[in-house]
Amino acid sequence: MSTTNALLYCATNGIANNTNGIGRQTKTLLATLARHHHRLSAHVGAFTPYLAVPEPGPATWGYNEDDLRYARRVVEGLDGQVITLPYDTRRPFWQPDTWRQLSGEAARAADHLADRHEKVLAIGVDTPFAGLAHHAGVHPDVEVLLALFSTARITERPRPDADRIEWEEEAIAAANLHPRAWIADIGDFLTRHLKDYYGLDPASLRSWPSGLHLTSADLTPPNKTEVERIVHTLGIPAGRPVVAAVGRTDHTKGLDLLIEALAPLRNDVHLAMVAVPTDDDRAALLDSYLHRSAELGLSATIVGRYDRDIPRALAAWPDTIAMAVPSRGETLANIVFETALWAQHTGAVVLAPNLDGFPEQITDGRNGLLYDPAPGALTAGLRRALALTSDERLRLRTAAHRRVVAERNAAEHVATLLATFWQPRTTPVARLLGHPATDARTPRSQAPTSTHHPLEATP
Repeated sequence: MSTTNALLYCATNGIANNTNGIGRQTKTLLATLARHHHRLSAHVGAFTPYLAVPEPGPATWGYNEDDLRYARRVVEGLDGQVITLPYDTRRPFWQPDTWRQLSGEAARAADHLADRHEKVLAIGVDTPFAGLAHHAGVHPDVEVLLALFSTARITERPRPDADRIEWEEEAIAAANLHPRAWIADIGDFLTRHLKDYYGLDPASLRSWPSGLHLTSADLTPPNKTEVERIVHTLGIPAGRPVVAAVGRTDHTKGLDLLIEALAPLRNDVHLAMVAVPTDDDRAALLDSYLHRSAELGLSATIVGRYDRDIPRALAAWPDTIAMAVPSRGETLANIVFETALWAQHTGAVVLAPNLDGFPEQITDGRNGLLYDPAPGALTAGLRRALALTSDERLRLRTAAHRRVVAERNAAEHVATLLATFWQPRTTPVARLLGHPATDARTPRSQAPTSTHHPLEATP
């Protein structure tokens, strides 16, 4: 048996595809391991990283061989491996029977690793791996951490799927019951939500705040030439205030709300929106966005594809007055953190609704703007962003950048998390040398390094 511990990270996204914020979190972990594994090992003890992913194939939205090669290159270089989990690909993926099968396979993988390693921490990322909690306690050397980043009650308002709610409730109940099962404390809003609606026992929490790989090349501000090239290629007019937005074609993301809110400002601003089609019937929303913006007479550029350089350029474009995040429900919006880094020198201030996790990310008037989720409030928020002076925008952007750098270091957060599992309880959890102190109450998000530009929707 190896004297090292094992980290088993189970995720459906970010290993063989990269289509949403969960995938960006996985990319963040991979970049952190690639850059800091030796320092992490010195801090928490030697460990080997493993990734578990549903058996990839054509049915996986955004399947990308480059993603899979990158993931393998990182973990195999650290003596780990990517473990593919079999499941019945004839069934729909987003339903509890599939998740139950995947969670069972991930639990078996963790047990096998426990035969080779001293201790195993199995992290089940989001809904499909919430069933890992049911298997906690089977092997005495395996601990389970469920990293739920949202729930059906948040993302499927006002009519959440009853089967998904039941699956989530069962997972939280299992975590409350088993002494070796834990829930990641992602942030104040989500933890409060899990307590109020799912009966989460606070004793089951382990802190894992939001983190970014801050030195990642794709989180640096683009240069002026690069920004101008991308903006001009998209046909965005120069010299006119721009409102930017990025999201999937998903009702929850509220892109339709932004289009309606811009109608009274049609003569004042240009909309630059990236709306990435999903792999289901929601993709039809792209046509509705195009049709409605034309019907309202908006000056608009709506891009129906994702290239990470596009939101990076839009955030840093000097004429972009706001990166609007009009979500109907959001635990955390990744674009808030990313914009703070991309726009540190010039460009957008983030505008978001004062609901769910947004107040954890933005203090109104200090590092961004919030508006009440009420009729007419988004338009008022856009007017407010439009009225900001250059000095006021600089102050907001500077504060946003400082806050992200101070609070969002992924290596620091991973070090703290692993230490809580693998260092003796009598040993104080020390900081990872060379990194700023973190605020454990701050929610966890994503923001990454990638070797390419896969299809992805943010936030």
